[in-house]
Amino acid sequence: MKGYRITSRTRFIAFVAAVIILFTMMFNLIFALSTAHSESVEQFTTIGVSSGDSLWSIAETYMPDTDTREAVYIIKKINNLDNDYIYAGMMLDIPA
Repeated sequence: MKGYRITSRTRFIAFVAAVIILFTMMFNLIFALSTAHSESVEQFTTIGVSSGDSLWSIAETYMPDTDTREAVYIIKKINNLDNDYIYAGMMLDIPA
């Protein structure tokens, strides 16, 4: 049986690390370990914005148990709003 001699320790360590990373990635792909699944389905109520409404007033009305600043942030995040401007007739999803 022919033996092998490691001539460059650095190249050998890099090769072993690359093989470990490759096998880890293949294992994750095969068994889909990197995907997240949620058991809970979030419920939303869709409301129409009236004249004079603001995100602050909507947050106070529809999410009274949540801090108003946090509720405004949640409403903006759910509805993909970049700023605080809303207009009459706009439809907003509010967590139920």
